[in-house]
Amino acid sequence: MDELEFCLKSISYPLGMLLEGKELKTGDAVRVSSKAITLPKVPFAALCYLTGLALFDSLELVDKKRLAEDYDRLEAFKKKLLSSKLREALKPYFENPGLFVSPLERLSLDWLEFQRRKEKVEPYFKQLREILRESKSREEYLEKSSFLKELTVDEGLLLGYLAESEKERELINSALGKHSPEYREMAKRYFKALRG
Repeated sequence: MDELEFCLKSISYPLGMLLEGKELKTGDAVRVSSKAITLPKVPFAALCYLTGLALFDSLELVDKKRLAEDYDRLEAFKKKLLSSKLREALKPYFENPGLFVSPLERLSLDWLEFQRRKEKVEPYFKQLREILRESKSREEYLEKSSFLKELTVDEGLLLGYLAESEKERELINSALGKHSPEYREMAKRYFKALRG
């Protein structure tokens, strides 16, 4: 997993799945096909947003409807970045994304595979929710969530995707960061890339 896949899966796990196994090429716009993805040399934060947009645009209408909330999360990511210090560097890409996005062919999501992965992490999700309900403090919650060290980075991202609120997602990420060295390392690489 690289920083781009980490970024996309933290926004929309199903869209991030579309990056898996694709050959990466360099070009002037984000172009998506079933075998490869072409990426322009733009700031990483813009690249994550534009890639998410290109992948979303390449979906069939049914999948787009299923991922309507994920599209909103992609737009929230953009909004957050436009209110950060990176605003000026990212504005050209965010104001005219159509110049940098050019889907080549329709892609479809493997919902059966997504369901299979989801079923694998759901017991962890339920256990976390129970701990959260019973814990009297954030420290106690973090202490009791050590079982998350069993998860891979990918499974951790899916766990965060299942969260129903920003606060819940933040708590899941904190627990993963505390107990999984691999997740913590990948998150550091991602934030470093994001800051440019």
